[in-house]
Amino acid sequence: MFDTIKKWTYLSLVNLLIVSMLGVTLRYKGAFSLPVLDYKYLLHAHSHFAFSGWVTTVLFTCFVYLIPFRKTYMYQFWLNQVASFGMLISFAIQGYGVVSIAFSALSVVFSFWFAISYLKDISSLSFPPLVKSCLRLALVFLMISSAGPFMLAFGKGDMVLYNNAIYFYLHFQYNGWFTFGVMALFFWAAPRFHIYLAPNFSKVFVILMGIACVPAYCMSTLWAHPPGWVYTIAGAAGMLQLAALVFLILAVPVIKNLHVLWVLASLAFIVKIVLQVLTLVTALGRFAYGFRPVVIGYLHLVVLGFVSFLILGFLILNRLIKGDKLGLGIFITGVIANEVILMVQCVMAYFWGSGTPMVPYWLLGAGMVMMTGIGVLVIRNKS
Repeated sequence: MFDTIKKWTYLSLVNLLIVSMLGVTLRYKGAFSLPVLDYKYLLHAHSHFAFSGWVTTVLFTCFVYLIPFRKTYMYQFWLNQVASFGMLISFAIQGYGVVSIAFSALSVVFSFWFAISYLKDISSLSFPPLVKSCLRLALVFLMISSAGPFMLAFGKGDMVLYNNAIYFYLHFQYNGWFTFGVMALFFWAAPRFHIYLAPNFSKVFVILMGIACVPAYCMSTLWAHPPGWVYTIAGAAGMLQLAALVFLILAVPVIKNLHVLWVLASLAFIVKIVLQVLTLVTALGRFAYGFRPVVIGYLHLVVLGFVSFLILGFLILNRLIKGDKLGLGIFITGVIANEVILMVQCVMAYFWGSGTPMVPYWLLGAGMVMMTGIGVLVIRNKS
């Protein structure tokens, strides 16, 4: 079983490399020109494969690692790969079309099959209550997020409904499936690697985050200037998440035993929560949703800085991949550079109304650094 999990982990890493190559291609089109490829189609392929081919694949692998192996999970893994690569190719060629939608639907089938199977399996296992709660919340939000793509069909011709359907999917993936998934891995691994958490504070953190997740979707709809009651719900959810963050910080009294990737993931999570709360400020919220680099910076902060760093740390500590210092160092440098460049671009646009024409070239450079780091990790783990 362990050899199978290691194989799946390596394939997940290869998928991350493909994601980074697509990202570099997008950055190249932004800096120069590549007319043979449609930017919008390629962007859809990049985002869908990042979610399904990288994050969902590696979270699936880590979740299966935690429990007794069943052959069902073998079928589910390969079903997800077929759906992921199907979306990668079809979205790159046709964007949203019959084929890409079919593979998206196949991905939804995988999500429900896996979630229901796993929830049934862990019901009889003696996980720590905190870990089991996070696992259950992650899988429930994974299923809820699947409604987003179907909501797009009802939003055609209505920009507000269409964009809110996209934000629905993104919210329950980022703040539900991804967040509670990596938290489950962290709470499971922490005591095994001498990281002792205050149990009461940890419990309150999970409870508050769980309560806040559904109403926090309202924060993603503020761009459309909804009724006042939506702002009230969004504000309450933001305050709950901010309170949860305080309890998480209290739950981890020392960080000396944290892997450097987990330290960076923690910092990214803190920034993530703070940025979400800041969008409640009307002027900042309008700027955040109206200026594309802000959204891109936030999405990359979560997927790379929070989720990927935490997962890579989990994989290294559990010897599922080799923690090559050169590859990790290059990758971390690229991620930080990407976020800093986007932040500088956003600050300049907010205060001075314009950025610098050099930003596309800097972002291309940061993307190439990230791709190089992941490439080194893939090569060093090939054996």
